[in-house]
Amino acid sequence: MKKILMMGFTPPEEGGSERHIYEISSRMSDAVVFTQKGSLCRNKIEVSTLNYGPILRNTSFLFMSLLFAIYLLIAPKKKYESIHIHENLLYFLAPILRLRYYVVITIHGITGFKFYDHKLLWFFFRSSLRCANKVISVSLADKELLDVELKKVEYIPNGVDLSVYELIGEQKIKKEITFVGRIHEQKGVETLVKAFELVSKFFPEYTLKIIGKKEGNYYEKLRSKYVNKKIVWKGFILDREKLFTEIASSEILVCPSLWEALPWPGLLENLGSGRPVIASSLKGMDKIFRDKKDILLVKPLDVDALSTAMNFLIKHKNVASSIGNNGGRRAEDYRWEIIATKVHRVYK
Repeated sequence: MKKILMMGFTPPEEGGSERHIYEISSRMSDAVVFTQKGSLCRNKIEVSTLNYGPILRNTSFLFMSLLFAIYLLIAPKKKYESIHIHENLLYFLAPILRLRYYVVITIHGITGFKFYDHKLLWFFFRSSLRCANKVISVSLADKELLDVELKKVEYIPNGVDLSVYELIGEQKIKKEITFVGRIHEQKGVETLVKAFELVSKFFPEYTLKIIGKKEGNYYEKLRSKYVNKKIVWKGFILDREKLFTEIASSEILVCPSLWEALPWPGLLENLGSGRPVIASSLKGMDKIFRDKKDILLVKPLDVDALSTAMNFLIKHKNVASSIGNNGGRRAEDYRWEIIATKVHRVYK
C-alpha cells in the first residue's frame, strides 16, 4: 500500500488549505500529516511552533519542516513513497525532497497572494514548483495562469463534507444573513457590513451574523466603525455541528471575497446547506456555477450590488429557495470522498 506524507497547517487552525489537508488525509488510510502541535488530524507527526503572530508561527514551522526534510533524506530507510506539500513557504523543500521522494505540491491560490504578485518572489517560488513531480491547483482560474509557466499542473478542486448536514437534519430558518470566514480584508467583510446597513433600512427585522476568527486590528476597526445591534460577531466556531447548524438556519449566506481559489471550502459548505448563496463574481466563477440558478454573483466591493442581491432574495422567497436547492445539488459533485480519490490517483 502507498505511504503518503502531507505537510501543512491543519485544524484547529482556520483556513481553506488547513481544512483541505484534514479532510483528504482523513479519507486516506495510508496518509500521515506533518503539522503543528494540537492538530485535529488522526495520523500525524506534530511539531511545536512559535505562536506569537503569523510571521513567527510560519517561520518556525518552516524551520521544523526543513529539519524533518533533512532527516527524511539521510534516514537509512525510505519513510514514504510520496510527499505532498501544501503550505506556500514549504514549496522550497521540493528541490531537497525530490532527491529521494515523489513530490506533489498543491497550490491553494495564487491571485492576490504576495508570492505570486511580486515578480522576484514568484521567480523563486516558481523554481521550486518546477522541481515537483506533480502540481495540483485547487482553482480552475489559477490552473489557466499556471499552465503558461509550469507543466504537469492538474486541477483538483476543494471539497465539502455534507455528512454534517445529514446529521443535523432540517433546520428552522431564521431571519438572518450569515457570513462564515476569517475576519480579514480578503474576505470582503466591510463590504458586507456596509451592504447590510442598506438592507436594514428596508428590513430592520433581519440580523447579520459574522462567524470567524477575529484577526487583530481589522476586526477591532470594523467593530468600532460599525456599531449596530443587528450585527452579531459570533467568533470562530470549531464544533462542526454547531457551525453547520448556524449556516443551515440562516435565510441567506454571503461570501463577498476579493480573491479565492475557486471553489473554496467555505463557499462549498454554504452551498451544501441548501440555503441561497450570494458570492463575488471572481474570475472563473461563471465556469463553475450558473449565475441566478445555483448562486447569485455580484461584483467584488460593490456595496449597492450586494445590498440589491440580499433585498432580492428576501423579497422573492420562491426564487431564493430554487437557487438554494440548485446550489445544494451542485455541492454534491464536490464531496470530499470524490476529491480524496482524485488526489490519491496523483501519487506514484
